[in-house]
Formats: sequence, structure tokens, C-alpha cells
Amino acid sequence: MYKVYAIESENTGRIYIGQTNNIQKRLKMHNMGYVKSTYKDMPWHLLAIESFDTRNEARWRERQLKKSKGIRMKWLAHFKV
Repeated sequence: MYKVYAIESENTGRIYIGQTNNIQKRLKMHNMGYVKSTYKDMPWHLLAIESFDTRNEARWRERQLKKSKGIRMKWLAHFKV
């Protein structure tokens, strides 16, 4: 099972959208500084998560959320953890 997730920086308030098949491991990687695009804004906490059966479905949803701020904001309001 694949997950699309949103995390928020506790320092800057920045929101990052990503997808993975192991959310605990991925969040740990973000918070340990192993992800190039997020290491400057550590620490992170989980905001929202959505599950998909296939990676292609998760990748499509991730792309949709990154493209449109309106869709992303509605999604965040609806899928809070």
C-alpha cells in the first residue's frame, strides 16, 4: 500500500507533499536530514495521509496536489491525521 502524505515544518510552517510505501521510515528520513529538499526546515510533523493500492495512483495524486494550491488546501482540510 502506498501513501501520499503532507508534512509541516515546525520551524517555518512550510508544507511538503510526498509519497511512500513506508510512512514511518520516510518521516524519520525527513527528520534526520536525509532528504535534500527538506533538511533545512527540520523538524517535521505529519499533517495528512491518504492511502492508495498502487504506486501509480499515489504518484498521480502527489502530482495533482503539488500542481494546485486550491486542491492541496481542500485535501489538507479533509484528510487531517
